[in-house]
Amino acid sequence: MATITKHLKSNGELSYRAQVRVKQGGKIVFSEARSFPKERLARDWAARLELELKGHGAIARRKMAKATLGTLITRYVAELEPHGKIGRTKGYVLDSLLARPIADKEALALDTRDVIQHCRDRQAEGAGPATVLHDVSYMKSVLEHAKRVWGMPVSAQAVDDAMATLHQLQLIGKSRARDRRPTPDELDRIFSWLELRQSTSKSFIPHVDIVRFAIASGMRAAEIERLQWDDLDEERRLILVRQRKDPRNKATNDQWVPLLGEAWDLVQAQPRDTDRIFPYNIRSVAAAWQRACVDLNINDLRFHDLRHEGISRLFEAGLSIQEVAMVSGHRSWNNLKRYTQLRPESLHDRFGAPITAKEPLPEANSEDHGSYLGEWSCQADVLNSYGLRPKDVAGVEIVFAAAFEGENRFVLFREDGRLFEVASGADWLPEATTANSIRHRVKTGKIGRSGRMDFFAAELLKSLENFR
Repeated sequence: MATITKHLKSNGELSYRAQVRVKQGGKIVFSEARSFPKERLARDWAARLELELKGHGAIARRKMAKATLGTLITRYVAELEPHGKIGRTKGYVLDSLLARPIADKEALALDTRDVIQHCRDRQAEGAGPATVLHDVSYMKSVLEHAKRVWGMPVSAQAVDDAMATLHQLQLIGKSRARDRRPTPDELDRIFSWLELRQSTSKSFIPHVDIVRFAIASGMRAAEIERLQWDDLDEERRLILVRQRKDPRNKATNDQWVPLLGEAWDLVQAQPRDTDRIFPYNIRSVAAAWQRACVDLNINDLRFHDLRHEGISRLFEAGLSIQEVAMVSGHRSWNNLKRYTQLRPESLHDRFGAPITAKEPLPEANSEDHGSYLGEWSCQADVLNSYGLRPKDVAGVEIVFAAAFEGENRFVLFREDGRLFEVASGADWLPEATTANSIRHRVKTGKIGRSGRMDFFAAELLKSLENFR
């Protein structure tokens, strides 16, 4: 119920204070007041507010409208973290935001200036553009969640409006792909440092084994920490890596991975007295690695760079793209390419013996069961266009391939019962796909057509007739 109170201000003018209160069970559960220069304005405001509060959940939404950004972040984390929806990076960024002045701003009053000032402050602290971009992105996620899920009258518009200016001022930006790999000398020095550390009576972590395994397996630190003896297939020398990183499938992305060479030997050397193969806090391992780099004056070398090193070694050993992907777990070969930093000098190892004639490309024959259009008439044409060797596509069955003038290319192939596509561009970068996805994109004009021109849409659909 609303009450209107008349007050005489110190300057002699009248002021009308409207107050709306809501009681439930004999207790006041909501109260809001505002002053107006005219009684009519006060009554109109009170009437509108009373009508609004009759809606389902309106009182809760009205209360939350005055919540600070920090309040929303705290609720967001509390709601999503128990379900594994908050990753380590995101959790760290949100915790960091709670400790900054922008967390005290009312979410409803947040404007572009607040966002830009926060980013300026972060830059002044030494944060790079990619780090600041994380702040802005997760801030937007919280605001959008509050609006869509909680029904709060907040908006991420201030963040959206600030983006162009933030890019222009170079306050935010994408991170640069790292190309840092440890040199043999750096690894020798770090191994010596770690061996000395683990030789002390208080040390119980086999740092050297874990570092060597990280390189040999190409696994992430968290994946190494989760490895279980029960998931080891002794006969096939495989291990089930649970919950591998995958932006599209974070919860159930379990993969069987081959343990090649030293990776298998290192696993066999570990004691089997716990459920986990490496039953240690991986953060302690990474911290020891970082301490070694500092003590040895080795700059800009992170534990995660061992994954880069391991994957690059697999390519240098001559493994094909598909073979490396089975070890690294990459679903997108475009991402795999980013992690691969080959040393130019490693190419000399491929020519240690007298140079022999180049391995011939396969000629077109009756085994080419796929459909070929345009500039391609057989598998050999496809391989030649992408600079591939036959062993790079071992086990691959081309279903459809078409190439026309320019970069209007498309390849659909099957491997191990799954479909993959390579679309346009000069690089062989397959992406996992499905027959239904291809059909939909063909019918909506995203593949095989240019305006009214049908390059290969009809033939591609025909090639998919035997696929569900």
